[in-house]
Order: sequence, then structure tokens, then C-alpha cells
Amino acid sequence: MKLITIGTGNRGAVIADLMAKRGTRVNRVPLFKCFAVSNEIDLLKTLKGIPTPKRFHVFGKTLDSKDVTSIVNSILSYHEIYEGFLLTTALEEEFGHAMSVELCRKLRKISEEPVISLGILPNLSHTNIFVLKERIQELRKASDILILFDDSQNTEPMILNSLNTISMVGEIDIRKRTTGEVVVDTSDIINSMRKDGVSVIGIAERKLPHWLFRKYFSRNEYEIKGLKARRMIEMCEEAINSNMSSGVDIESASSALIVFSGDPDEITMDGMFSCINMLEKINPELEIRYGDYPIKTNKISVVLLFSGIKKLKF
Repeated sequence: MKLITIGTGNRGAVIADLMAKRGTRVNRVPLFKCFAVSNEIDLLKTLKGIPTPKRFHVFGKTLDSKDVTSIVNSILSYHEIYEGFLLTTALEEEFGHAMSVELCRKLRKISEEPVISLGILPNLSHTNIFVLKERIQELRKASDILILFDDSQNTEPMILNSLNTISMVGEIDIRKRTTGEVVVDTSDIINSMRKDGVSVIGIAERKLPHWLFRKYFSRNEYEIKGLKARRMIEMCEEAINSNMSSGVDIESASSALIVFSGDPDEITMDGMFSCINMLEKINPELEIRYGDYPIKTNKISVVLLFSGIKKLKF
């Protein structure tokens, strides 16, 4: 899934810069086409991954419709191949939030591609809850999809890892000789997220012994039926119980997407269906999509994407 990624405000620009530096590449082509918009020139000068021509400085704290139009026209003039837009911002930043809202509105008017916004929630003990709820509602209405992340020391790595995994879905690497058990394309991801309410992401990862060790020294253990499936279930449980991007009531979600990535020999359909059954116990009405992206590596990871959530835990 190729996304034009626009970071607005200080935090949003830093996240977009991170995606430019460490975002996934398929066939040596970056999946995240990154830009930054900020009203602080010193912040823009510190960015390393986004080329200087793709950094936009807006003078002052107030927005002008001409600025928004000029930025959008400049971004689209690069003629990037894309399947959607991703705008990242911190909801506590007045400029970043306002710019994201205006860019989302403009992009939805001129493009049929989905507009995804990613908002970072501030520490609730230091914020006005009423203002925060208003900003969430405003950004949600302006975009097609809103993904929420709590602010923590692990926020940036979690955004990077989860978006990298999700973006690889539907991509075909010409150098690979393996395919997933279940192929999920970009439309599956968008349809999973395009619901009323907001979206959150849960992730989990397991390191595996070297493949030679697994093949020759622990062969009997790894051939035990159900061992791989049990690991997959435990990873989903960890993602839900310990590694959700924001504290929400996932029982109120209307859809879910499960994506496993890693060594294809460690991803089984038994495990996938067991994970689906686990989610159905949380909410029997949940609309579930699932897939995997095989990568020859010494780890296995899972991303759970819950959408259509209307109950936030504030």
C-alpha cells in the first residue's frame, strides 16, 4: 500500500521523517512518500529523511486557505504513485491539528483515494478533555479514517513497525519466491478501516531461533502439532492486552484486520483460524479480515487493526 505521507506540526513532521528514513521499501521503492509541514523553521531544518524541497514552512500560527492549496498542489506535482494519503499529527498541537484537518478536507475534495489521519493523544492528566474530544471529532469528520495512538516512549517505534507491516500487504516483491497463505490487498485494509468511529492498532513480535537451529537441532519440537498455532494465539493476546495503540473499548469495534508477517513456515492456517475464533469471542458481530505477508527472517510479528470504535476510555 503506497501512501503519500504528510507530517503536520512538530511531532507529525518528525514521524513522517522517521517513515522516510525507515519505512518499508518493496523492489527498492519506498511505500511512504513523505512530506512535512510546520510553522517552525528550526524543526524543519533538523529533518534528515525528507528532502528539503518536500518540507513546507507556514509562517505564523494562523492558516490561510491559499497556504493549504499551495501545499497540496506542490505535493501532487511530484506525480507519485499512491493508493491513499496518510497525515500524522499530535492532537495537542494547535497548528499541527488545524493543518491536518484542512489538508484532509482539501484532499478529499480533489481525490478519490482514501485519506487516513493518524493522531497522537496527549497525556490525559495534562490536557483539557473537552477540547481533546472536539479535536478528535473534527479530525475524524475531515478524514475517511482516524487511527489513534497514545503518547509514550514507545509511540514512534510502534507507529513505524505497525505501518510497515500493514503497508506491505498487497505488495509483490519480484525477488521473493514465496506467497502468503491468504493474500490481503489494499482494498481489504481500507474496507476494514473505513467504518464509523476510530481505529486502533495492536502489535506483538516473537524472535525465533536461527532457521538452521530450528531445522536440524529442534526439528522434533517444531513439528509438534499446535506449537506454532499456540504461539500465534499468544501473540494476538499480547497485542490486545499489552500493546494496543490507545486505550479504547475494542468490544465496540465493528471490524478487525489480522496480519501476520515473518517466516512463512511459522505461520499456519490453524493458528490464523484460532486467532479469528478468539476475536469472535470478544465480539461475535465483528467483521474480520485476515492475511499474511511472508518474509524470510528470524522473527514473526502480528498487527491487529480494530476499526469502527465509538467508545473511548477517557
